[in-house]
Amino acid sequence: MGLVKKGNKLWFFEDLYTDVTYGFEVSKIVVPETDTGFQKLMILETNRFGRVLVLDGIVQLTEEDEGIYHEWIAHWPLFALPKPAEHVLIIGGGDGGVAREVLRHRYIKKVTMVEIDRMVIDLCREHMPAISAGIFDDPRFELIVGDGAEVIRRLKGQCDAVIIDSTDPIGPAKSLFNTSFYESVKDALREDGITIHQTGALILQPFEAPGSWRQIERTFDDVRVVQFANVSYMGGPFSLTAGSKGKRLFKNAEANARRNFKRAGIKTSWYSPEISAVPYPEFQRRLEVDKYGEEIVMDIDLPGRKRPNGRQVAQWSRETCKAIGMVAYGSPVVSSPAMDEGDTLVQYIETSAINYRRFGATASANIFTCASLPVDEAVDFSLDFFGAGSAVCWHIPRGSFGGIKDIRRASKIYKTHLKTPESHGIDVVSQIHRPKLIESAEAFAPDFKLPQEKGLATACELIMDIYECDYTRISNCDTVARWASAAFPKASGLKTIGPPDAPDFGHAKKKTAGPSVIQLLKQGSNISHYSMNWLMIVVNVVSREPFPLKKAVESAMRYFRGKSAVCWVLPRGLKTQNIADVADATSMFRVDLP
Repeated sequence: MGLVKKGNKLWFFEDLYTDVTYGFEVSKIVVPETDTGFQKLMILETNRFGRVLVLDGIVQLTEEDEGIYHEWIAHWPLFALPKPAEHVLIIGGGDGGVAREVLRHRYIKKVTMVEIDRMVIDLCREHMPAISAGIFDDPRFELIVGDGAEVIRRLKGQCDAVIIDSTDPIGPAKSLFNTSFYESVKDALREDGITIHQTGALILQPFEAPGSWRQIERTFDDVRVVQFANVSYMGGPFSLTAGSKGKRLFKNAEANARRNFKRAGIKTSWYSPEISAVPYPEFQRRLEVDKYGEEIVMDIDLPGRKRPNGRQVAQWSRETCKAIGMVAYGSPVVSSPAMDEGDTLVQYIETSAINYRRFGATASANIFTCASLPVDEAVDFSLDFFGAGSAVCWHIPRGSFGGIKDIRRASKIYKTHLKTPESHGIDVVSQIHRPKLIESAEAFAPDFKLPQEKGLATACELIMDIYECDYTRISNCDTVARWASAAFPKASGLKTIGPPDAPDFGHAKKKTAGPSVIQLLKQGSNISHYSMNWLMIVVNVVSREPFPLKKAVESAMRYFRGKSAVCWVLPRGLKTQNIADVADATSMFRVDLP
């Protein structure tokens, strides 16, 4: 919304979220909206907050409460160190507030600040000089105007702390939110060093901190989230996420902070080692969750060769949303309204999807959510809706951060019946089986046969969870649509039907925070979801036609620059109800690219 006239008064409303905002009365426009070449900058004057820095419609700081953020992001890591820091690197921070607080530590010999936007430095220095408080005249301070992601590669082993004072992962800050950047940060640290950066409001940006947690966890020896509150950052609890080079550092962080704070004699207004910065238990649980979502895959034995029509299948998809406590997003996408043999229906549900197709007397359905999925309710409802007595089920964790053996252990294959036609609930009427774990070399070998080539099923489903993808690729709707409609069909040889559907599910509260894509195929489909915060893709490809597994998987990984993938191959449209044979035909493997 930005600046808005209300009567004879001028107000500012923040643009960060699409579904919620906050505002304040403006007494004067100090610097009107100015295009810096990197972002749009404004400086406003208010009676309540003093002067306010706004970048791209988002409040960055106010004179009234900037000390809260700057003291916590600077003093928390420096006092946590086992010995005093000598060299600190600040990436971003053009207003000078972080450098001001760091330079209060008398042991500091050098502070290097790398800011990409020169106009932020100059305009803040001119119009908000109290924020930087003379740092530019301190002989220990060095300013580099440039890209922090490039500069940091020159500083291997030179820094005791790296403080990333950036905006959210959009605009000029995009290069700071990927795994290769974090690897460069770790390389720049000395042993027992710390990096820390802001990771958003824990309620209104619920997956920014967990996404950073996972990236840092993969790169650093330990990870910690710091929680505090700042009035001008909407949403209540705000977070900083820190990584350490050294496994024991955070175990001693609190004791180090109390000792070092006392010795330093620094008078702070907002930071204290006696104030708990531990996240609320609910936020800690979100950080430690070990998977992105889960999926139930069902091959349902239709009674008396009953064949649901398109209207009935669309009704099933809508009512399934209610059964699992989800909300439908848009209308179903169908390959044909008739829903004949092999035709596909896909219904987005918030950030995930429900899909259906029929192979003869078998209804093949998938329900995938990025939240906890009430699996029994989903199966019970589907069996009851189609009047079916039984189904073969695959219950699969999606986007798990465990090892391949742990993911296999959490993947279940079983056969289920309705308890009785009159009562709700299901009975598992077979043993619980697991997928067959194989090496990728076996899956990619020329003699590897897909389930339909073995005569066990009418089709197969390739499920891929691709990790550590390139942010710029998975965040762009046109890029992901081109993969689904052109790059993947070229690699796999599968024929497309119609254009891709590639909506962006938004960033306010959706776990994926990125696009989703449906590309209908001849006798199949390619359905994929893209999580910008977790740098992950989850893909489901169903096809009656055989296709080269190695090309399909590796081309997708290379297109999105993914580092690793966990894959399943499932038989669909089963020609056998023997659960042991089904499990034997279900393969699972991991792929790593250099």
